Amino acid sequence: MEHQSYYRRSFTNSEYANCRDDRVPLVVNCTGYVAMTRSFWTTGCRHDYYLQLMDAGELVCGTAGGEYCLMPGEFIVYPPECPYRYGLTEDRELGYYWAHFTGNYAERLLVNNGIVPGRVYRLNDEIPASLRRAFGEMFHEFMMHGRGYEDLCAAKLTAVLVELGRSAVGDGIGREKRFADLLEYIHRHYTEELCIAELAESEHLSVSRFREVFRRTFGCAPSEYIIGLRLQHARDLLAGTDLTIAEIAEMCGYNDELYFMRLFRKKTGMSARTYRLGHTVNRTGMADKGGSIE
Repeated sequence: MEHQSYYRRSFTNSEYANCRDDRVPLVVNCTGYVAMTRSFWTTGCRHDYYLQLMDAGELVCGTAGGEYCLMPGEFIVYPPECPYRYGLTEDRELGYYWAHFTGNYAERLLVNNGIVPGRVYRLNDEIPASLRRAFGEMFHEFMMHGRGYEDLCAAKLTAVLVELGRSAVGDGIGREKRFADLLEYIHRHYTEELCIAELAESEHLSVSRFREVFRRTFGCAPSEYIIGLRLQHARDLLAGTDLTIAEIAEMCGYNDELYFMRLFRKKTGMSARTYRLGHTVNRTGMADKGGSIE
């Protein structure tokens, strides 16, 4: 384990390690870098703002607003008085930069740069060298405690937050952006045989982690997402074509017509034929007298 931590004063003085100070515009209470290779959990609720910028691995985080998984290139700022928990669920590589800060200008600084506390943001590229350098310079100033180091650290943090705001993709929707290429692939190939393990590998995630992150992002498992696309396609074909049920099943990725019909009923609450009949009535104003109704 490597855990670099730097404080304004002695880390034994809680007044400086964790405080809200509205007497000054901006001050960095402490900062550092965490590198872990074994599982752990941390819980807390601080009086200052807390920035986490992921560098390597995956960090499971939770607040009253829900649970999520920070990936490399993603960051979050926890607001003051916000209970949180985070950790590494398995023994694997993890690394992230962090900083705690306070001051009467802290909130305005975040607003000016489009950073909403509690939201996850993703950089539009890997962490740039300028950000790594700014953190490193903050670390150096805290180690040396030279004249004016607090002001210089505040300036470095300002540069960090400005660059994060400029580099963030979207408005707190970085996780969806992370899966943009994957979703495009799924939407092009959902009628084909899709292997969840291969999809997970394309995102450099284990199968279990991929399912977990996908569900947190889109509210359903990847297999359910694919089924949803297939059944929507089936509904469109049932309502707008005269193709047989067997042909529609095959076009939606199901070679077994009976399995398709059972799945359609389970997910929609009606049979494929009943669905087609209802939409034939809507389309023509009268039911198609040919064929049977299940």
